[in-house]
Amino acid sequence: MPHGSSVDDPLFKGWSDRSLGSGGSMRPDLPDASKAVAVDVLVHGAQSRVQLAKKTGLSAPTLTRLVRPLLDAGVLVERDSVRTPGRGRSSVLLDVVADDYRYIGVKLTTESIYAVLTNLRAEVLASETLPEPSLNVPEVVSSVAGVVSRMAAKAGRPVRGVGVTVGGRVDKGETVADSPFLDWHEVPFRTLLAERVDVPLFLANDVVGLTLAQQWFGYGRTYRDFALLTVGAGVGYGLVINHEVVPTLVSPIGHLPVDPHGPLCPAGHRGCMTAFVTSRAMANTVSLARGRSTTYDEVLKLAESGDPAAARVVAEAAHAVGRAMAAITSLTGVERIILSGEGVRLVEIAPDSLHDGRVEYADGQASALDPVIRPMNFLEWARGAAVVAIQASFP
Repeated sequence: MPHGSSVDDPLFKGWSDRSLGSGGSMRPDLPDASKAVAVDVLVHGAQSRVQLAKKTGLSAPTLTRLVRPLLDAGVLVERDSVRTPGRGRSSVLLDVVADDYRYIGVKLTTESIYAVLTNLRAEVLASETLPEPSLNVPEVVSSVAGVVSRMAAKAGRPVRGVGVTVGGRVDKGETVADSPFLDWHEVPFRTLLAERVDVPLFLANDVVGLTLAQQWFGYGRTYRDFALLTVGAGVGYGLVINHEVVPTLVSPIGHLPVDPHGPLCPAGHRGCMTAFVTSRAMANTVSLARGRSTTYDEVLKLAESGDPAAARVVAEAAHAVGRAMAAITSLTGVERIILSGEGVRLVEIAPDSLHDGRVEYADGQASALDPVIRPMNFLEWARGAAVVAIQASFP
């Protein structure tokens, strides 16, 4: 419970109704306040009862009462003592046994399936990447079931949960309602996969998974409020307010208007974020300018080498990201923004354009905090899928 929050902190509310799936709800025999203590130890590491009592404002007897069921259930264990201030006293540390747990995360893309095996703190123990056989739903179900089986065989202990994430809208943790990347509409993917996977299974949007991973095990864990903005094949947006992930039915940033005279996106919007910053849009624009097919990675390399067309496209994309950051801060009040995704390197190539986009319409109200830039590959997205399962099932 960071920054002096209490056991009633919103971070620890609403677990069972996160709508991430079913089959892995929390232990009903543990009081909510005890669960909050367990989560704080998981997220922030081993702590003494004295430290936890100070953070929560609880008396020592109350904290002891909350911790006892966690110890009895094996959720927490007592570690070696550490010295504390005052006459050389020592305190026993409370911790989780992260390696006693196994989770699997799977991220689906149009071309590949990415899977990771993790422990309770989402540390990756094994990974696998395989080509997407097709976008045919039964074939994808079969491939995911196969990779889950192979990951489980490597686990060495029971798998506590499997998280699967996709780009697109996911309804109630059950149905891929709309995924433009997979061209799926109203696909009951969790139900179909559950027929092949005999462990608690959770389905979520991929940016939700990445946001949860940042919230518990990434840069966001030290902040009550932050936003995540991702760029790559699409534009993703996650928001955490007062330690609580704010659900969004659709991405409000993907088609944010940037320039009314800009290029068209596939949905017919002129000059929106998707038209400026997605990898396909940038590659297509440079390909037209150069008269040959150009990949996104080539665009970035050409921009770094000073190619005029590529440099202009990357600068425009970075400027658009800056405009989106300013909009997020203006509308939510969140100043800490994490920039990520497989395509985020564009903002490192054109930092001046990013800054110009942030301050262009700020009227003196632009955030003074520089963004946190965290490039990541698709295995990191798969790790986010594992965190979906971890958050939904622990303790």
